[in-house]
Amino acid sequence: MTTFEFMDQSIWIVDKEGQKVALSPQEALDLLHWLSDKEGALLSAARPGAKPGQERGQRLEIRLRQEHLDHLDELKAAIPQARESVLTFKVLDVPIDLVTERALQLLQAFQVEYQIHPLLEEHDAFAQG
Repeated sequence: MTTFEFMDQSIWIVDKEGQKVALSPQEALDLLHWLSDKEGALLSAARPGAKPGQERGQRLEIRLRQEHLDHLDELKAAIPQARESVLTFKVLDVPIDLVTERALQLLQAFQVEYQIHPLLEEHDAFAQG
């Protein structure tokens, strides 16, 4: 069995015959990126009977809102392979006319993602005939 070891600023890969390869941290990161790009092919090779889409590394990302978190355990039981990401974020919702120039400068400086609700971009979106 192949093993991987971190030693003295090097990453060692040791195969089942005891042959070793040492990688620098940058080489290890390059290998990680390369492997990530080849994920679909590796999955196909490792699991020849994989379902369509798996060979391309397709994934389903499920985003649960706070009000749906009570279903989390049931979903995890139905999909035991699901990995839970620890993403914490806040959503701020404010009428566009209350957003100050300073706030827009901060959003740009902090490179914070924001969007204007598409329906709210049109002033007559809710106008009646």
